[in-house]
Amino acid sequence: MAPTTDTASERSGGLASSSGRQEQRQRTGLKQGRGQELEKQQAQQPPQGPSQHPAEPSVDRAKPVVAQVGRLGATYWKWVHEPEPGQPLFFGNALVESCSKTPWWVVPLLWLPLFSYCLGLSVLRHGMPLASAVSLVLMGVVGWQLLEYLIHRFIFHAELNSPLGITFHFLFHGCHHKYPMDKLRLVFPPVPAAVVVGGVWCVLVATLQYPVALAVFAGMGYGYVAYDVLHFMMHHVPSTALPGPLLRDLKRRHMHHHYKDHSKGYGISSVLFDILLCTQSGI
Repeated sequence: MAPTTDTASERSGGLASSSGRQEQRQRTGLKQGRGQELEKQQAQQPPQGPSQHPAEPSVDRAKPVVAQVGRLGATYWKWVHEPEPGQPLFFGNALVESCSKTPWWVVPLLWLPLFSYCLGLSVLRHGMPLASAVSLVLMGVVGWQLLEYLIHRFIFHAELNSPLGITFHFLFHGCHHKYPMDKLRLVFPPVPAAVVVGGVWCVLVATLQYPVALAVFAGMGYGYVAYDVLHFMMHHVPSTALPGPLLRDLKRRHMHHHYKDHSKGYGISSVLFDILLCTQSGI
């Protein structure tokens, strides 16, 4: 009987082994089927790569900057208020590049003779009493401070989101916020300054008597020259070298405008209209 038992055991073991191989083949087939399904799903999915998440536009300082800023779009406003040192290349043309730079001393050299001539005309040729002329000059200085505030707040800080608007903003003021220590692009260049000066002159002559207009115009002109010279000093003269606490306070407020909160502190040569219009720097 023993051989019969052994034969049955062998047959039972053979059946079990055959059943195990079948199960293994089935599991292998399932795995292969799942793998093929995954490969098909991956093939149907769109490729993942940089094209789905394009990098934000940026500015290459090795190339002319002005031609690049317009393509920044909405990211321009964050970029322009992150100050950087240095003096980048603005234009590829050497002549245009040189015209974009103005030393600070050009402003008093060019404009003070004109404004002093106008004041002299008012007093010497048109008989304006000296005391009246001085009062009108002071009125003109305050008038400039108001104009300075309005231009800075509502024109220089206007957010123009088209490529042309962004380029315009960068040329007239954004460049100064991005590169605040660029000493050759700080004061008004003569051509845009002449547009402002000419506009002021036309308004005054159209609304005031000629001798009065001359004196007020001279005062606004002196205010403008003071604004540009003081602005240069605030950026390039150390606080310890500035004469008097008033100028040091103006510098502190202006640096706060550049490096802390550009939505406050629009007055540069005076804090008068920041106080009146509640836009003082929070220092």
